[in-house]
Amino acid sequence: MISPELLRRFPIFAGLPPQAFADLAQMADEDMLTADTLLFQEGEEADELYLLLEGSVDLLMNLDEKGDKQIEIETLVAGEIAGWSALIAPHVYKASAAASTLVRVAVLDAVRLRAYIVAHPEHGLRIMEHLAQTIGDRLNHMRIRLISLAV
Repeated sequence: MISPELLRRFPIFAGLPPQAFADLAQMADEDMLTADTLLFQEGEEADELYLLLEGSVDLLMNLDEKGDKQIEIETLVAGEIAGWSALIAPHVYKASAAASTLVRVAVLDAVRLRAYIVAHPEHGLRIMEHLAQTIGDRLNHMRIRLISLAV
């Protein structure tokens, strides 16, 4: 379990009542990862949502079917989430994530989080609205990067 106060730092949980933070904190554990450690790999079952507390994580996309060749698509920093696929069916990671520095993360059990969202739809709606904003921002960042590569 982590401190509910850690969750307040993350926009995905903005606007939730105090009890929700206490409930969600029980679904999470804190972990430290060294540089080059994989948090998750593209194509794997997405059962954890990562909240970056310190350090940075590179999001990588496979350029071939085996995953032997990858390209960095974005770098995430403290205050951001990794592994949003854990909340969106079919719950398969759409990219890989690797620590680019020493990283401290809170790891949420996504199965429990999904059940919480169903059981508390008013909180789930807020979480999913914020998640949609995060996904939209990431798509826009990728669009800008693709345009810069084409020019």
